[in-house]
Parts: sequence; C-alpha cells; structure tokens
Amino acid sequence: MIEVDYCELKNGLKIAYHALGDKKNPTLLFVHGLASYKGVWYANAQELKQHFHCILLDLPGSGESSRGEYPYHLDFFSNTLVQFIKELKLREVTWVGHSMGGQICLHAALHYPMYVKHMILFSPAGFEYYLPNEASLFKSAIILGDFMNMDELHISNAINSSFYQSSAYSKTMIEHLHGYIRNNDRRLYRLMMERCMNAMLDEQLFPKLRNIPHETLVFFGENDMLIPNRFLHPVSTLEIAERAVNEMPEAMLKTYTQCGHYVMVEKAPEVNREIKRWLLNLTSH
Repeated sequence: MIEVDYCELKNGLKIAYHALGDKKNPTLLFVHGLASYKGVWYANAQELKQHFHCILLDLPGSGESSRGEYPYHLDFFSNTLVQFIKELKLREVTWVGHSMGGQICLHAALHYPMYVKHMILFSPAGFEYYLPNEASLFKSAIILGDFMNMDELHISNAINSSFYQSSAYSKTMIEHLHGYIRNNDRRLYRLMMERCMNAMLDEQLFPKLRNIPHETLVFFGENDMLIPNRFLHPVSTLEIAERAVNEMPEAMLKTYTQCGHYVMVEKAPEVNREIKRWLLNLTSH
C-alpha cells in the first residue's frame, strides 16, 4: 500500500490521499471510479509528479476514506472534493477522473466551475445517455445479476473484464480491493455501490455537456467492455466517445486500440506523454 495522509473536512468526513510532486507546480486531482481506489493512478502519478503536484484520493465509501450511510449522489461527491480543495488550499486544479470519477468531474464543472481549471477524463461515465425506460431496465438487470452484492470473486471478474489484457498491475489492484472489502463493513460497501449506480443512471449529464466551457482532454480505449452498454446501445465505444466530445465546446479526444476501460493503466506511457504535452502547452499561454 502507498503512504497515506488524511484530510478531515468540516462535516467530519476523512479523506485518505497520497500527494506526489512539488506543491508549487500545477495540481492534478485524481478521482477514481466505482469500486476502485487511489492506487489505480500510481503508474500515472509516478511519471507526472516531475511536472505536476499530483493528489491521489479515495472517495468516501472507498479505499481508506470514511465509510457510512452517505447519499453518494454526484453532488455529494463533487461538494466533498470542493471541500477537500478548500481545506488543502489548492488553486487552479485540473480534475482527472476515471469512469464514475469522470462523471463526478463533469458534474463539478457544471455546478462548481470556479474550482475546476481543466479536466482530463478517462472512459467517463455520463457520456452515455440513458432514456428513463433504459435506466429502469439497467437497474433491474443489476439487481437480477446480484451486482450489488459484489464479493471478492465478483470484483476479480469485474476488474479482469475491464482490461484488454490482464497484467501484474491489474492483479495488484484486485489484491488491494479484496483487502478493503475484507477489512470493512460489507453492508456499507453494498449500500455505496447501490447508491452510486443509481446516481450515475438518474443524474444524466449528456444533455448538459454543451454547457461545460472547460478545456478537456478525453481518453478512451476502443475495446472498452463497459461503455457503451451494448445490450441497450449496440454501437461502438468510439461512437459514444465522439458524440459526447462533440457536444463539449473545448474538448478533444484520444483513443487507443487494444485497450479496455482502464486506459490510463494499459496505456500509461502514451497517456502520460499526452497529458504533459497538453497541459504544459495550456499553461505556457
């Protein structure tokens, strides 16, 4: 496990985080996805810390942060991250989000725009639009599939299917996530999962993407097996990505073949180079 610091917010939440790099450099705030943790970003932060102040955190309900019967909707997460930014006195923060973390970043850009300098999104949830009947059908499928009762085996299967190719990194992720499940209240974990899934389906962001003025870099793996839901939306990942990015006034898209949902892990060298080029170019103007 990586070294952990804690930030206690005014509402009593404790956010576990790991900071790398010089505080004088521009800040990157890394926001993981559902059923994940801060360590998923380590391959990126180890390289990017040379140029940026990198902060990897665990969202409430995950990793080593506070767990409880929280609402777990998008504004809960966005507001928590804004409070975290205020508490650490961070300025001009680029939000970096994966999957559900990407949807949280998009929500923050819409509702707390003054705290978002730029965004870097990896396979973001929120790009795929669900009609009300589709969202209801998806929820029913999740319940029937017992997804909310994810145990160690379910976690292993979910992570492995999210990678184009299994690796030592994915195996380490699975080991860490198993440890978090075993060492914490499974009831609270399942509650978090249920409320997060409902929030992602109920709080649709696609119609609002045109209202996001922030310069945004978006990454997708073209072999992503989670986006889109191919039962409800039998189109390619690339089509979903291009359609959403075209809605955003200042967004650009980078995609990679032979790459799944965890594009920042599977294509870490390429992704890190692109982030440095893009952000350093922005900050030089």
